[in-house]
Amino acid sequence: MEQQLILDRYRPLAELGEGGYGTVTLAWDTHMQRRVAIKRLALPLDTRGAVLHNPPGLAEARTAAMLNHPAIVTVYDFATDSDEAFLIMEFVDGCSLEMLLDALQEPLTADEAAAVVGAIADALEFAHGNGVLHLDVKPGNVLISRDGRIKVTDFGMAALSTATGHGAGAGGTLGYMPLEQIAGRPVSESTDEWALAALTYECLTGANPFVSASVEDARVRLETLDPPAPSTGNPALSSAVDDIVLAGLGPQSDDRYPSVAAFADALLPHLGNPAVGLDSLAELAETYSPIDPETAEDPDWDRVGLWDRLQGPLGFGLLRGVAAVESAWLMWAGLSSLGLEPIPLLAAAGAGAVAGGFAPTLGTGLGLVAFAIGLYAQHLWLLATAFAVGVVAWWWFVARKSAGAAVLPLSAPLLAVARVPYAMPLLAGFVLPPLEAAAAALIGGALALLAACASGTAAPYVAVDPLLFADPQRIVLAGAAARAAFSQPATWIALAGWPLSALVMSFLARRASRLAALLGVVLGGAVLYGTHVLAQQVSWPRGASAAWTGSTFLISLGGSLILVALVAALGAPLRAEEEGALGGADLETQDEDDDDAWEEAGPQ
Repeated sequence: MEQQLILDRYRPLAELGEGGYGTVTLAWDTHMQRRVAIKRLALPLDTRGAVLHNPPGLAEARTAAMLNHPAIVTVYDFATDSDEAFLIMEFVDGCSLEMLLDALQEPLTADEAAAVVGAIADALEFAHGNGVLHLDVKPGNVLISRDGRIKVTDFGMAALSTATGHGAGAGGTLGYMPLEQIAGRPVSESTDEWALAALTYECLTGANPFVSASVEDARVRLETLDPPAPSTGNPALSSAVDDIVLAGLGPQSDDRYPSVAAFADALLPHLGNPAVGLDSLAELAETYSPIDPETAEDPDWDRVGLWDRLQGPLGFGLLRGVAAVESAWLMWAGLSSLGLEPIPLLAAAGAGAVAGGFAPTLGTGLGLVAFAIGLYAQHLWLLATAFAVGVVAWWWFVARKSAGAAVLPLSAPLLAVARVPYAMPLLAGFVLPPLEAAAAALIGGALALLAACASGTAAPYVAVDPLLFADPQRIVLAGAAARAAFSQPATWIALAGWPLSALVMSFLARRASRLAALLGVVLGGAVLYGTHVLAQQVSWPRGASAAWTGSTFLISLGGSLILVALVAALGAPLRAEEEGALGGADLETQDEDDDDAWEEAGPQ
């Protein structure tokens, strides 16, 4: 079975590990076409077992996500769904300092230690300058890439981790927490400096004298233990290094250096060449990286369905163009019923095209509102009301979050031109959750039926004249035909087959397998055929049922099923892992350029 998307956007590639802050997954960003690391953390619950609305630490984590520095892992997004928080971060292809120290079982060289301490100090100094404390500086949160970059991760996560019960104590990790953090007293920049000194001690000696099995044990060690000088474990170190590191590990904050920068400035002259150390660390990261290079490559697109291949920039550009054309046509066709002059109509259509091109969800929404106004102007009261209610519900719950879903129902009249109108509800079920699929199919079906009436087509209204799109004012002249069609119960029954078939298809396609999707095509087609037969039986007035017979319907249905079956055979859609997730959508309406600009700006 195909893996489901995380937040309706990220396709999992591999599990990178699990730690105090939850699991980390390597994933492929289907929008930006890049690899990302996703850290997942369960949100805290209240006494009734419900997720807290504003859990402690969430604001701090969001603030920390804005940090932008070469030695800090870039956070692309911070999102939450019903019960989890997601940090979408850049993927650092290499290994953590913790993995490296465990594999080496010996201290780093002076050059390597200089590179590590210098990079961490730069990152912490930048964060402190922007009002952010790390509070969990440790080897596991220091990443080393194959190309020799050192980056610190998990800024601002300590408070959120404490609230969720994931933290070992006060949000940090035993062995890298000074006494004030263990005791729950106020923390400061000096807290991070102590952690950096403990990490430095471990890099230079291969051991951490403060590692403890429990919070009480850690408190006792911090209160009573005088750590041995680093040179005891590594005779190559000078006495100056001993003095500086032990000063950084002072029991009280006043005993330590005034800042992380001061600690680094004092220590680095007594270590080696950081440039040489980076080259050496890059080779070690290449050797000890837990990620298979093939796994870290771009995903195998042969395993990705057609819909997911359209998630990138090219597909989104095409989507904008389609939305512009559809929005302009809807504005013209709807407002023509108001008797406007050509110039105002052209202006409205132009505005719709611009809105659809820049913001597909906005443009299509405005176009459908204009079309509903046109239905009211033609005195199609029942149809106009049902259409308006469906449009509002569909736009609010689906279309405003997803440009792909916004454009999909508007394709129904175009598919009817090709004599495959019933592909639209099945495609909606293929790519959307059940309720959203049903709403989209209902709107698409109404548009297709109205376009068929405007084309002078008889029941069952499955064919649309392509000239209709060149002359939208024919919609105005088709008011009588539409009223006659929708006065028949048979028409409403046939229209009901669209959302019902979309529901069936959606429930089966959510299994994310080709076989289930193909079964959805068959059963969805059966629903469409069944409602057609029922419409034929109850057609009113008497004698009108003859209009529903013949091969027109079967040819349209057969062609639609073949088309959707081919799409499903190319790959089942990768659905959102959890429906209702916030922060992700099928094809997001916000410009990715704006997102990149925000990422690059960071706090100043």
